[in-house]
Amino acid sequence: MVGYDPALSENAVTVPIFPASTYVFPTAADGELQFARAYHLPRDDGQQPGLIYARLNNPNLEIFETKMAAIEEGAACAAVFPSGMSAITTAILATLGPNSRVLYTDPVYGGTYFFLRFLGERFGITAVPVDTSQIDLVERALSDATEPFDMILIETPANPTLSMTNIRRVTELAKEYCGDKQTLVMVDNTFLGPVFLRPFECGADLVAYSATKFIGGHSDLIAGVILAKDPKLMSLIKDYRTILGGTVSPFTAWLLTRSLATLWPRMLWQAANAEKVARALAADHPKVERVLYPGLLRPEDGEAYETYQQQCTGPGSLISFYLRDDSWDAAQRFLNSLETWHLAVSLGGVESLVEHPRRMTHSDMTIEDLDSCGITDGLIRLSVGTEDPADLISDLEQALDKV
Repeated sequence: MVGYDPALSENAVTVPIFPASTYVFPTAADGELQFARAYHLPRDDGQQPGLIYARLNNPNLEIFETKMAAIEEGAACAAVFPSGMSAITTAILATLGPNSRVLYTDPVYGGTYFFLRFLGERFGITAVPVDTSQIDLVERALSDATEPFDMILIETPANPTLSMTNIRRVTELAKEYCGDKQTLVMVDNTFLGPVFLRPFECGADLVAYSATKFIGGHSDLIAGVILAKDPKLMSLIKDYRTILGGTVSPFTAWLLTRSLATLWPRMLWQAANAEKVARALAADHPKVERVLYPGLLRPEDGEAYETYQQQCTGPGSLISFYLRDDSWDAAQRFLNSLETWHLAVSLGGVESLVEHPRRMTHSDMTIEDLDSCGITDGLIRLSVGTEDPADLISDLEQALDKV
């Protein structure tokens, strides 16, 4: 924390909100110095800038970033953004230039897919999708590449199939096949972190979050976070954030700080509920074809099970499953019959949500890409909240009876 003076809080138990757009400099020379630090001008002494203007920094933003970096094992610093997509795209634009190459997890969140597939090429970025849960496919993509990759973007568990990627093995392969080129490894840790997965311990350079989800946890804000091991890398990302205008309001930063206090108990509670729901769905239900949930992985699942055991400390609270009737009509009957579950996109809040990836969160993918990833009309995604799991299971069963 740089510009914020804790004495301003006096004896408050919780952090106050500072709804200021600009801050007073004690002298003109100090104002010159702060801008030199912010924009790396000749007078820059290498120190972080103090409070200048809320688009650059504000006390609540600095408080949250300091706390977020402290709880993410291996992180040196954090930057908060107005959304998860703002965090991911700003980090990509800040670290990659024209003619850059990105290898990314297939499938991946629909927004990330759309940026890499359709918008990234406008910035000279070539994106290559690979099922990173299959290490042999990752190695083949790296070894067959005519040019080394500048970044590998991993989403694990993948959205919405929950496939597991071995982060450590991917980073080792990147070093082996990309030679002297520094290939950045960024991990979207939204589904499991920071409670159940610590990507920096597995070799990641950057960790991304949609803080709207578990970090915010109450479905009342939109935000994103990037964390880095290297302060110089983060400085570059923050430069882009400043100029692109991707800073959260003091109130949003305050809400995020509030939510960090309950992050661990919420995620543990939700994961405990999700295990009960997943086991109920997997108990040979006649309307359910297959359940996808890390907590159900067994040794016979091979690489996925080993990856989960090695790098995760818990299964999280996202579940996907396939209806036996793999049709949009069957999916609509099921979704429209639910009463306790909320039919809404997003995840990680204290309320349980259900959505249809093919027609909703991943609808911007091409039909060919949806089919190749197994995102069919029969695939349903659940985000388990803190309600009574018996009520959640009962509601799923009565809705399945309508299919």
